[in-house]
Amino acid sequence: MNAAVGSAAMRVETESAPNTKARPLWFGADARPRFGWIHPAAAPVGNVAIVIVPPFGYEAICAHRSLRHLADQAAQSGMLAVRFDADGCGDSAGGDLDPGRVDAWLASVGDACDVARSAGAESIILAGVRMGAMLALVAASRRDDVAGVAAIALPTSGKAFLREGRALQMALGLKPPPGSIAQTSAQIEEIVGFALTAETRTQVSALAADALGMRPAPKILLLDRDDMPGNVAWAERLRSLGAEVSQQRLPGYVEMVLDAQNAQVPGAIIAAVVAFARSCATLAAVSPQTPAAHRTRVLLREGEETISEEAVAIDDCVRGIASGPADGRCERAVVLLNAGAVGRVGPNRLHVRLARRLAAAGTLVLRLDQSGIGDSDVREGGTENCVYSDQVLGDVAAAVRWVRSAGARHVSVAGLCSGAYHALQAAIAGQPIDSIVVINPLTFAYKPGMPLDAAAFRTTAEVTRYGDSLRSASAWRKLLRGEVELARVVRTLARRSGAIATAWTREALRALRIPLQDDLAGDLNALARRGVAIRFIFASDDPGRVMLAEQGGGALRRLVADGRVQIDVIEGSDHTFTPLWSHEPLLDAIAQAVR
Repeated sequence: MNAAVGSAAMRVETESAPNTKARPLWFGADARPRFGWIHPAAAPVGNVAIVIVPPFGYEAICAHRSLRHLADQAAQSGMLAVRFDADGCGDSAGGDLDPGRVDAWLASVGDACDVARSAGAESIILAGVRMGAMLALVAASRRDDVAGVAAIALPTSGKAFLREGRALQMALGLKPPPGSIAQTSAQIEEIVGFALTAETRTQVSALAADALGMRPAPKILLLDRDDMPGNVAWAERLRSLGAEVSQQRLPGYVEMVLDAQNAQVPGAIIAAVVAFARSCATLAAVSPQTPAAHRTRVLLREGEETISEEAVAIDDCVRGIASGPADGRCERAVVLLNAGAVGRVGPNRLHVRLARRLAAAGTLVLRLDQSGIGDSDVREGGTENCVYSDQVLGDVAAAVRWVRSAGARHVSVAGLCSGAYHALQAAIAGQPIDSIVVINPLTFAYKPGMPLDAAAFRTTAEVTRYGDSLRSASAWRKLLRGEVELARVVRTLARRSGAIATAWTREALRALRIPLQDDLAGDLNALARRGVAIRFIFASDDPGRVMLAEQGGGALRRLVADGRVQIDVIEGSDHTFTPLWSHEPLLDAIAQAVR
């Protein structure tokens, strides 16, 4: 960690940055800091700031890119913008199982408003999405400086939000834990990798239009989904409280919360929110404000230990969060790479939990956003949200240099899905990496234009599913009724047979010492000779496990037998370790690997 951390021990430091572009900060109570970003107005035209209240859990991860675009466009339109992670969410302190979640989320909204006020805003526009929209309305009713609220895809009630979450969770069809792992507590409900305790569900259930006792703001904009009826209950209640309510049905919400790599920025929604905020602003020109000093480094409690977290700029484009021991001394470091287009918090916020756990044990952990992903900027010639960019190796190299300059002598690079591929490729490229942790890779040889659910991976997965279906009576009945597309099955089996034949052929060519392109077996041998420790972690049904065995061939088997490659298997999870029960086995496996 930065040497300044060691000298600070139990002191929280403050910094100010030039008023040029979005700046990270922690805010709120020292014992419970929230994390966010200030987007200064490019050319201020009023005294109103937009404070963006994110949705909950999986939706927040998917919508991150769109909310960043909203903040950027608000700033370009002359308004300061603040976006943040609520208490226990994202990069902020705490977690899902802490008590008093709804009150803490509401307090987070209030603290974010205070950040905007400290940066010069005289009044606030709250823009919330889904659960964030309900929180924005309640939080606004407790303040006298909120000029307007833009509510995007507002649920009809907290109870409706919970019902929708349960339906989504059931639709995932996740497997229960194996017998060796305890079931998640019956008091905890899951919504796509995130937990809601009984207390939290009770508090969320109380959020409803008829429970709102005061007018939240003079002006309200309800942006309803275009695939569902308008939100009549909230509109009527808000008008009855004296608010001026405008209501629109716009496209974009569904696309905004697709999986992060497929999510699309909702241009119509963003334009409507920015226009609404400008209509609430005092449009007389004002002088640029100098933001108050803000914290880019904080101290947190993790179990019995105190750790430091710091928002860092690796270079002009790449950003991340570094977690480490409070005294700054660390000989080991881990660089955590993006999983697909998911930001540095990781799938189901797993990277945050892992980083803090390892930091408490004395390891420096850099949770990285590769260029064009999360909060990192696009490099010249690059593309936003490009998961397999040819620029990622440069990002990893910069991150490795950063942790080594912070004092780390042993560096591990770890990643899931595309992050697994980039970790492996960085080591193959000869970067000064001591160990890699490769989790559920989709491919071992990416080619430009290859779909994100790479063709070989998809074919392997389909054949595995066909094998499972052979044991299913209902599958045979569908076949006999003609409900199975036999031509597709035949094509898939042919592709799989071709892949197996190719693997056998390549193994024979290796035995003859004929050089091959994209030779995983040769790469693993070379890494082992260099002394790079290699650990693969797979969900038991993940097709990448089969692909590794085929492409690694006899070399892999020998390296495993010699202990130079290790393979861990977690029974029953999905590709991104969504079930709550699978989080601890994965975190334990990664922690063991980097030690």
